[in-house]
Amino acid sequence: MLEGIRIDEEYTIKQLKEMIKIKSIVGEERDLAEYLGSELKSLGFKTEMHDVEPRRPNIYAKISGKSNGPRLMFNGHTDTVPVCEGWQTDPFTPVVKEGRIYGLGSCDMKAGFACALTALKAIIDSGTEFGGKLLFSGVIDEEAYSKGAKAMLKTDYGKCDAIILGEPYPGNETKPIPLGITGKILYDVTVKGHSAHGFTPQLGINAIEEAAKIIISLDKLKMKSHERFGVGNHCTLKIEGGYTIYSVVVPDRCRFEVNRLLVPGESANSAIDDFNELVKSLNLKSEVEVKTKPPQYEPFMLREDEQILKIFQKVYKNVLGVEPKYAYNTGITDANVFAGEARIPCLHLGPERGNVHQPNEYTPIEWLLPISKMYAMIATHFLGRDSSE
Repeated sequence: MLEGIRIDEEYTIKQLKEMIKIKSIVGEERDLAEYLGSELKSLGFKTEMHDVEPRRPNIYAKISGKSNGPRLMFNGHTDTVPVCEGWQTDPFTPVVKEGRIYGLGSCDMKAGFACALTALKAIIDSGTEFGGKLLFSGVIDEEAYSKGAKAMLKTDYGKCDAIILGEPYPGNETKPIPLGITGKILYDVTVKGHSAHGFTPQLGINAIEEAAKIIISLDKLKMKSHERFGVGNHCTLKIEGGYTIYSVVVPDRCRFEVNRLLVPGESANSAIDDFNELVKSLNLKSEVEVKTKPPQYEPFMLREDEQILKIFQKVYKNVLGVEPKYAYNTGITDANVFAGEARIPCLHLGPERGNVHQPNEYTPIEWLLPISKMYAMIATHFLGRDSSE
């Protein structure tokens, strides 16, 4: 147990319900940022809101300990995905049913925010002394381009020693704790052919057909193998070319986009070289221009002896009675910005997920208390008080 620190589970549930009611679809994050700022201010934190784009602010908060020491941040993203078809209830009305709380963003990732607020409240209300600084950031745009995470790194809040991301990774077999995550680039490929009458195609160079030759050869793209991640992957996401107004003309231009996951040891430059090498091997008649476009993320791996991970390991066993599960993941989170670009150690930890990015999203209530408890224990230990016993 947390000696002298009380976890208020009713407060957690209340916060989660209130946040579900706040629409914060990507691009519309301001109201949730203001709500979080108000709650943090009531706990005694100094808060700041910085607009990343008009009416799209990051919310920051900090409180100093009794002495110098490390800086630990709780982080989450304020945006959710848009509403999709298939919801059986109002996505912005929290519904409690069979031990679950339903609502858009309930698990991705307003439950993480609710647990973080609960842990911070518990630490402050207890009067527990700690060194260093407790930091908080709620950033925009994780579901799109991670503009909020990138903006945070340009502030003093980016100078922290570790970050706990409230993403829904409970450390079990379903969602192990990431020790590393792949990066990604988005190839932006333009094929330039030569127009001709469609009845005499041999007089032109068909850009669409040339692009098709590249796309069906993507399985020959050079991909680096990594001992932890294996080999990355690729997926063609978009292709466009040909007439705007119907005409029998050989298309002289075609553009397509390919998503590629990168493993450590690969970079945007090496990935472009790989693609150009593939194109050269096909002996095409067209001119091919290979670029990248946003979003782009660096892959990362954490050292297993990072202080935040060592503390987490002890706390997890103490609270749940089992060892946490770990993995090296494909996918992207804001940790690709924090750890991949700024080399800040990041711990993903949050309540179990349910139907993430799907209709009828939910979070299991039974996970709220243990996650809140682990947050408080990790923070007090990391900032100088060993509460893992």
